[in-house]
Amino acid sequence: MKRLLFLSLILLIVVAMQAQDTTDVKVLTKKLVEVTEDAEHSEVSLLNDRINIRDNYHGDTTNIRVGRRNIEIVEGDHKTYVNIRREDRWGDDSEWRDHKRKRFNGHWSGLELGVNGLAKADYGLYGAGADEFMELDQPKSLEVNLNFIEYNISLKDERVGLVTGMGFSMNNYRFDNQLTIDKAEDGLVRPFPVAEDNFEKSKLVVSYLTVPLMLEFQVPVNGKSNQLFISGGMVGGINLGSHTKIKADNSKTKDRGSFNINPFKYAAVARVGLKDISLYATYSLAPLFKDDKGPELFPFSIGISLINF
Repeated sequence: MKRLLFLSLILLIVVAMQAQDTTDVKVLTKKLVEVTEDAEHSEVSLLNDRINIRDNYHGDTTNIRVGRRNIEIVEGDHKTYVNIRREDRWGDDSEWRDHKRKRFNGHWSGLELGVNGLAKADYGLYGAGADEFMELDQPKSLEVNLNFIEYNISLKDERVGLVTGMGFSMNNYRFDNQLTIDKAEDGLVRPFPVAEDNFEKSKLVVSYLTVPLMLEFQVPVNGKSNQLFISGGMVGGINLGSHTKIKADNSKTKDRGSFNINPFKYAAVARVGLKDISLYATYSLAPLFKDDKGPELFPFSIGISLINF
């Protein structure tokens, strides 16, 4: 039932593959997302380039532009840095605040940064003694969510309502061992050792277009000058693409493929916050890989909302 609910929410979404590794996502005739990949970079354009995400394969920096804000996420050797600055050349960003209702105003749209994990690992397909090759360097397995559309439905006293919308999620799974993954001749996802000298890192990157449905409760605090909110529900998603990336010997290689990733995901989500600052947690009820095509692993994430639109 839960799966049918979220599949119905994205029935109007059309995904079209074009030349030069470009994917368009449309609702009816309106283009919402354009994903372009080549040998040098991945680029995601949202809402006719109102939002732009660019990941350069030869660097460790993801650049995000939202209206007049430029956000830089830099993966260092030991830390991840987030730099935010404003750009006047992109004009007034007041339009991003126009959708906020004077009545019930939920919490979904914004930029989020979290940490990914994989739970309930089952490697039964690989026989006794199989290595758990999807073990992660969890602090460096980052999730970046850009929730760019929000709709609210007030239910009671302007403090209880339903929240939905749309977002883009990019999940990085950083391997803890010197290996990568690929589909073998038997159709299973299997580990492949990385024999490169001066190995630095290897990861799997999976992207989704997401649609939430959450029930939110708001409680005024500090003499009604602020509000505490708690929300919970489900997030459905459609897989937009995946690739592996290896950094070794001062060079980077990237392999784009399906890797038997589940085309749809649906996850439980919970949020708690004060005013515009919030913490979130998700737990997927669908495995990362297709049934009998890879190890059974259930993704989860924990993170913080950095910017509220």
